[in-house]
Amino acid sequence: MLQEELERRGIPKIGLPMQEPEREARREEIRQILRREFYGFAPEFPLTDESEIVRTEENSFGGKGTTYEIEVRVRSPFAYTSFPATLTVPKGMEKPPVFLCYTFTPTIADGLGEEILDNGYAVASLYYEGIAPDKDDQFANGAGRFCRRNPYDSWGKIAIWAWAGSRLLDFLLRSGLCDEKRVAVVGHSRLGKTALFAGAMDERFSLVISNDSGAGGAALLRGKTGEKIENLAMKGSRFWFCGNMEKYVKKEEELPFDAHFLAGLVAPRHLYVASASEDDWADPKAEFLCCVAAGEAYESYGVNGLAAPDRFPEPGEAFLDGRIGYHLRKGTHYMGREDWKQFFVYRRMHDV
Repeated sequence: MLQEELERRGIPKIGLPMQEPEREARREEIRQILRREFYGFAPEFPLTDESEIVRTEENSFGGKGTTYEIEVRVRSPFAYTSFPATLTVPKGMEKPPVFLCYTFTPTIADGLGEEILDNGYAVASLYYEGIAPDKDDQFANGAGRFCRRNPYDSWGKIAIWAWAGSRLLDFLLRSGLCDEKRVAVVGHSRLGKTALFAGAMDERFSLVISNDSGAGGAALLRGKTGEKIENLAMKGSRFWFCGNMEKYVKKEEELPFDAHFLAGLVAPRHLYVASASEDDWADPKAEFLCCVAAGEAYESYGVNGLAAPDRFPEPGEAFLDGRIGYHLRKGTHYMGREDWKQFFVYRRMHDV
């Protein structure tokens, strides 16, 4: 049933060979396609990490954690940028696993930091507008100024925010404060798109979590309802992507990829996609089908992708056994405690 639906929509195959080096060559080709045609290229010149802890709160969250305020500072031969972040580590835990969480507010994990600590995880919180503002400012502010631009394939804001997550990861990996092999990246909505792109491009993330990310994230674009490329190309979001994205307005069938190419780059690492049953704009059906189609990439490594019945899930169902996890929460466009509960369960099951 599900494979028939993918064929009906004309979803292309990812085409990952079973053997190296051919497989890595194809992965690199996909990375180039995604950057050139949709998200834009991040600067590729040498970077110097000058990040440091600027303040420590020894007893945050009523003594449950220690919070480090971090100034992420990045220098190239041509430019400099900086942005704030925090890392909160549970008291009494040495090198805990961590969630790198993109947030819509400066509040740690958008207000759920204490629950993350209570479940035995550190949380690195990164406020996205502290990196570059979520508006069409002609890339004149924050990290948007870090390199020269062209109107075709220069990075959009999603690629900028994703790049910044990798720069925070640089600091986390050398800090000695958390488990370097168990860093998950997570985001919701446009930040779900960001987390997915960050995790696809940076293989140091052990788990990639996309919540209600929709078009430009975990939802297949061919046959999608709700948010489509024509919506992404409107005034309020066109700056999230590179200029070449606009070539595909109402021409999704001409895309040289679809969302499962992006999701498939996470393979063979762990991927988790969360949807909401009434989130018609994101289109949970398209997100679930993306997970099905991305299984091809995992199979090329000889591991299972999505472990699910050959049908669409019912609201409230979760499929947690495979390298691709998925749940369909009842309700609308939101990331809350019910979603986080499933993320915790999945991480414990797979030790990632």
